[in-house]
Formats: sequence, structure tokens, C-alpha cells
Amino acid sequence: MALKPQHTEWEKFHQPWQTLGYTTLFALGISVMSWLFDGQSDWGTHVVVSLSIGWSIVLAFIALNGLMNRVLNPYVAPIPIITLGLSIGLIISGWLVTNNMWYFFAEDFSTLVTGIFFGVVGTTIFATRARLKTASEQLVQAHLIQERQEKLMAESELKILQAQIEPHFLFNTLSNIAGLIRHNPDAAEQTLVNLTTLLRAALGRTRTGHTTLAQELEIAKAYLEIQSIRMQGRLTYRITCAPGAGHVPLPPLLVQPLVENAVKHGIDPSESGGQILVDAALAEQMLTITVTDTGIGFQDHPPTRGTGTGLGNIRERLAAIFGDRASLTLHEHPPQGTRAQLTLPGTGIA
Repeated sequence: MALKPQHTEWEKFHQPWQTLGYTTLFALGISVMSWLFDGQSDWGTHVVVSLSIGWSIVLAFIALNGLMNRVLNPYVAPIPIITLGLSIGLIISGWLVTNNMWYFFAEDFSTLVTGIFFGVVGTTIFATRARLKTASEQLVQAHLIQERQEKLMAESELKILQAQIEPHFLFNTLSNIAGLIRHNPDAAEQTLVNLTTLLRAALGRTRTGHTTLAQELEIAKAYLEIQSIRMQGRLTYRITCAPGAGHVPLPPLLVQPLVENAVKHGIDPSESGGQILVDAALAEQMLTITVTDTGIGFQDHPPTRGTGTGLGNIRERLAAIFGDRASLTLHEHPPQGTRAQLTLPGTGIA
């Protein structure tokens, strides 16, 4: 998930009763100050005036803040709201205190000036409080997202590491190497090099938070080389990468799970085998990685294929890192096979 920016601190007025409570206390404090300096009117008059102005300004913000922020700059929007709230407050208090709605506009300018001053001061105080609260919430959310991303990364790395070095995989690969040593030593040597590449990458990825597309494709190639020898000609593959795309930084473990999925669910169950095509294209600031296989497709596992733990993990990591700017989709590939398409920003995680 991605952090959603706040348009302005006044959008934090989603708790009107709490805001009215703070405003009441603030207005009562102002009424005491103005009463002590005035020395003529009774305190009740000052309370009525202060509460009328304070409540009117707050209610004006609650009612008009969203509209004003859509039509005006967020820093300018409070000005007409304060003006309207202050005017209404002075009209109400003038009517309640003197039975003349326009009293504070025509005969008592000092209250008008005081109202403007404390209206601006109060607005600044509440705006600062809202801004600090917003920053605190964003900081907490950022920490939660970082912890979630690290957890998903650790789980994914562990699963891939286990898949790469599980006894069955190692046993088959080493058996293939042993069988090739006598009659095809070059292939045996290349298989051993590919296995070393896989194991080194698996261990190295636990110590870094990012890689590049070129490195991911190199690991995918090593894996496909091992599998093609194991399957004795039933698997062929081709990897293509657009110029300049190889340097795009990526979160690790995005490409290889798709390749492994194509081998395990597409080619391996097919008696005739098939081909795996890995293509990376870069266009309009978006990187598209497509893994296509010509295996059995959805025919044997239509309800579940594409919703497994591995692909679900990739989708969760994409959402945590890129938000809605990245996606992973799975489609049928006529006449047979499956196409997995991974789309993410062409700037990667840099």
C-alpha cells in the first residue's frame, strides 16, 4: 500500500465534536482576557461574543473546507472561511447582546479587530496541531509499510532459497552433472556453473534490498539452463531484453518465481514439453516483463493456477513498494500455454 498525501491540514477536521470542544476552551480563555482588559461589560457578554465567533469559524471550516480546497490554493482557502465564520459570529453575537445584528460592524470596531486577531491566532494553532498530527500518522504508516515490506521480502527470499537448495532439486542437478561428466563434460561444467550462479544469487539476495533486471535475467537463464538439461530436450527457452532496460533497478525475486512457475506448472507436466519466452520491454517510463510458456496452460488447473503463494507474494510486494503503479496479470496463451505479465515503473525502486 502507498501513502496518500494530505491536501491540507484542514482536512483533519473529521472530528468536529473534538474540535468544537477545543474551540470552546479557547474561546472561554479569550473571553476572560477580553473581560479583564475591558473592565466595563460583564463576563457573560464576552463569553457570548467569543463562543459565537469561535463556533461560527469552526462550523464554517467543517462545512466549506472541502469545497474551498477544491477551488482555491490550500494556503488561501482558510481566508474566505475565516472571514465568513467571523462575520456570522459577529452578527449572531450582536443580535444576542444588543438586539442589533450589525452592532459590531457599525458601533464597536474594537470587537471586530479583536475577533480578526484571535480568529487568525486560533486558526494557526489548530492548523499547526493538525499538521503535527498528520505528520505523526504518516510517520507511523511509513514504519508499518517498511516493516511489512521487509517481512514479505524475508518470506519470499526464504521460499526461493529453500526451492533452490532443496534436496530434491540439488539431487537431480548433481545427478545430471554426474551423468554428463563422462560423455559431455562441457555440459556438465556448464550445469555446475549455472548451479553455482543460482546458489550464490540465493545467498546474496538475503543481504540486499534490490537488484537489476540484467541480474534477474542472468539468474533466470542459469535456472532454465539447468532445467533444460534435466528435461533432456523437452524444454527450450529464449530471453530478450530491450536496450537500456537491463540497468533498471528492481526488487529481487520478481522474475525467477514467474520462470519457475512456467516450468513447474506449464512445461514439466506436458509430455511434449515446450518453450519458455522471457521478454523485457521498456516504453513510456514503464517496464514490462513477460514470461510465456507453451505448456499445458490452464486446462488442468483452471481454478487455482495464478493464485498460488508465489504469485500472491509477488502481488503483495508490488503493492507495498509501488502501490497501484505496478501489476501482475496471468493470461492464457493460445493455442496453448500461459503468459504472465509483470508491469512496473521503468525507474524501478531507485
